[in-house]
Amino acid sequence: MHLVIANIMFVLQLHSGVIIPTDDVDGRTIYSIPSAGIEYAYKAEIVQYLETGVFMYDETIDDPVDPSMFKNK
Repeated sequence: MHLVIANIMFVLQLHSGVIIPTDDVDGRTIYSIPSAGIEYAYKAEIVQYLETGVFMYDETIDDPVDPSMFKNK
């Protein structure tokens, strides 16, 4: 599956409730997919899962964080 299609699938599944925002870790939202037994995954990990059909935890996958949230106000 193409990356653009995987990102669209992520958004559709997020809005339909298949993918559930679970928590926030260091400014990055983590998600769960209960129907697939996936918990505490970053968006990039889920997008990769949607592309490949194989889920693996990998914190090194690029998942942009907004650096402005770490600036002192």
